[in-house]
Amino acid sequence: MSVPYHRLPRVDARWRWWRPLVALAFLVGYYIATQVVLAFAYFVPIGATQGAAGLTSFQDDLTSGALDPTDPLILSLTLLSLVVLLPGVLLAVKIARIGPAGILSSTRFRVRWRWTLWCLLPTIVIAIPMFLLQTWGMFSFDGGFGWDHDAIGQSTVSPATLTFTIVMVLVLVPFQGAAEEYVFRGFLIQTIASWIPVRVVGVVIAVAVSTVVFAAGHIANGYNVWGILDVGSFGLIAAIIVLRTGGMEATVLQHAFNNIMIFVLQAPGWSKIDLDSSNSTPESFVFSFATSLVFWGLIELLASWRKLDRRFPGHEAPRFRGPVPVWAGGRQWTRPGGTGWAVTPARGRETDRTTTVAGASAAAPVDEAVGVAPRS
Repeated sequence: MSVPYHRLPRVDARWRWWRPLVALAFLVGYYIATQVVLAFAYFVPIGATQGAAGLTSFQDDLTSGALDPTDPLILSLTLLSLVVLLPGVLLAVKIARIGPAGILSSTRFRVRWRWTLWCLLPTIVIAIPMFLLQTWGMFSFDGGFGWDHDAIGQSTVSPATLTFTIVMVLVLVPFQGAAEEYVFRGFLIQTIASWIPVRVVGVVIAVAVSTVVFAAGHIANGYNVWGILDVGSFGLIAAIIVLRTGGMEATVLQHAFNNIMIFVLQAPGWSKIDLDSSNSTPESFVFSFATSLVFWGLIELLASWRKLDRRFPGHEAPRFRGPVPVWAGGRQWTRPGGTGWAVTPARGRETDRTTTVAGASAAAPVDEAVGVAPRS
């Protein structure tokens, strides 16, 4: 028997339907608290140096151009407001005792780094046509290869600002992409799919809700209908890839590469190029959706070739009636994910651990009790 990615929380016998709600409540409170801290960190210095007029101007710029890569101050605040979600969601699943933080990473409860390196190949392959699409008409070959300033105009930012923005994007965007993937394709899908007993129904509803919520979250950025469809199709394919590969690695790379490329290309602030997100076209949507499908296909081929371990080699815990067993609770609740996870055999070897249930005369294998099979 084995357990797919979206049902991993049900491996622990202490899973209860209300635990994800506890995690969500913690995450919401954590997010609000971090946004307040970030607001103070940005608004206080601006108010002290520029006064009320500076604060008003900064707030207007933040409202109208949160994703404007030509303003590193605005962009850094926007990225950091999303980056903080990554440690928040990892901590939330531990606080609510849903499982170890790695439960969101993959069916191995960790990031599969070797698989991540292999996923760089299809990511780079897809990045090439995406780069050509983003830079279509921006280069000139008359007299040598270079920018076509007649078409795109001149850069509106200084070299120092441009350098700072590019470095900031390279550092922050991978964590921003990972944060969104872990929240929408990880926590949200696992939560909804674990609530619904019928696996097929659960995964369909989980993917649908995740896709819709992810797309709706970009409406505030000014995306038009084609832009929202573009984001939604990306989220849909990303969710399928996570379920098919049993982990986040491929989609985090794709998300990060896509955003880095867009921000870096727009960072110079070319005077003749409109950075408004409301100008997406049907053609760009079709091309983006097609590249996502190709990326999915390449990941499938790579996973088959590498014989990727896509499922957890165990089984879901049984549903208990009556009093909760001692090993399903106990005093060790402060351990990551509870006692069930604490005794899970380490990867790459098998262990034969047993524990005696209070009031019982014989020892029962802990792994069997919590539905966890030794990993090999």
